[in-house]
Amino acid sequence: MAGSGTKDRHERVEDIRRRWELVTDTGVVVRPTEALVQAMGQKGYDVRAAEALLLEGQRLYAAGEWDRLLVLMARIHHVLRQAPPVPLPSVERPVTLEAIRASLPPAPELPVYDWSDYEDRVLGGWLGKVIGGALGGPVEGWTRERIAQTYGTVTDYLAPPSSLNDDTAYPLVLLHAVAGYGPDFTSEQLALAWLERLPQAYTAEAIALENLRRGIFPPESGSTDNPFSHWVGAMMKAEICGWLLPGRPETAIELAYRDAVIAHETEGVYGALFIAAMAAAAFVESVPRRLIEIALHFVPPRSQFTAVARQVLRWCARAPDWTAAWMHVETEILNTYHWLHTFPNLAAVLVALWFGEGDFSQSITLAVQCGGDTDTAAGIVGAILGTAQGASAIPDRWRVPLGDYLESYVIGYERVDFRDLAARTVALGRMYTRRSG
Repeated sequence: MAGSGTKDRHERVEDIRRRWELVTDTGVVVRPTEALVQAMGQKGYDVRAAEALLLEGQRLYAAGEWDRLLVLMARIHHVLRQAPPVPLPSVERPVTLEAIRASLPPAPELPVYDWSDYEDRVLGGWLGKVIGGALGGPVEGWTRERIAQTYGTVTDYLAPPSSLNDDTAYPLVLLHAVAGYGPDFTSEQLALAWLERLPQAYTAEAIALENLRRGIFPPESGSTDNPFSHWVGAMMKAEICGWLLPGRPETAIELAYRDAVIAHETEGVYGALFIAAMAAAAFVESVPRRLIEIALHFVPPRSQFTAVARQVLRWCARAPDWTAAWMHVETEILNTYHWLHTFPNLAAVLVALWFGEGDFSQSITLAVQCGGDTDTAAGIVGAILGTAQGASAIPDRWRVPLGDYLESYVIGYERVDFRDLAARTVALGRMYTRRSG
């Protein structure tokens, strides 16, 4: 019995330690409780009381006073729940899809997609996403300086590529929901598919899954006790919505919205709309800078998201190279926002697309060299360019090492042939087209 008690005590201490500080698989130190406080502040709440408690928590952690630290973390959570909002001048955050649509400028006129190479484009999107994720995975959470000091200029995979990534798990579940419920699937139906098919989740999605288990359904699942609802999770998985609706960003954002509100709200949701619109437009426009402008038509123009995007684009236009533009991002954005927030990832995607100038290899490697959430940013960039150019344009040096299968932790989709995955996506995309005539 004594041995069992010692083991239980050890497990309790390890759980408390990990709630305060842990080291990721890529060697990055993460402080979950500190991230909670930071995330709430970035959402627009007064977190000064919680920040004061963080200082005491660090002292308790260093002293190994684990039980008192657990109590202090409970106090921090309580203070965060009571934190008052701080008004943000000149910022509008429409919540419902109807309100978002009402805020948008007139949609740009786009050419009609002719469907002649649909499967090759979708396959290119899937492969591009997986390639970018595999390229960035080994350095996820690293800074730009650490990547440069360790690898110099990134030109190839940094480790044998793995296709296992949460960025591709959620699109698989969305395909499952569309196949099961039809094109008019609801957020609630997709959320229940998450419960059924996802054995694990992180940050905003982990909180949303716990809310779902408690019977809190979308959109409340994304906003209830969820400090991470402005983080990048919704943005990282939205390309699938564009692949299902090629050339139709105005409809793709509706699918992205239904998905995004399960675990996110406002600025986090806008990131999903932006990427879904860009992926849909990539079937009829291949120039990255024009794609960016098209996609911004589908994000609330007075949101923080749009303000950040416009500022990053100004830095890009004035900078002689990507590093000069990224220096501004580090000073103005990364010094304020967590590297898993939507805004630093938006900046990395924009910088990589702008300075990559449509070159697949150059663009995904630039996204990685920016640092931060490298697998997500490079995966988005790879997905957009893979869609715009098709699988046949992706160099073999990226494609061949992946093999023929996508590995996943999604229940029932643990190993899926890439071509079969593209064919499934195409079949469902054609269903949407037949439905709309």
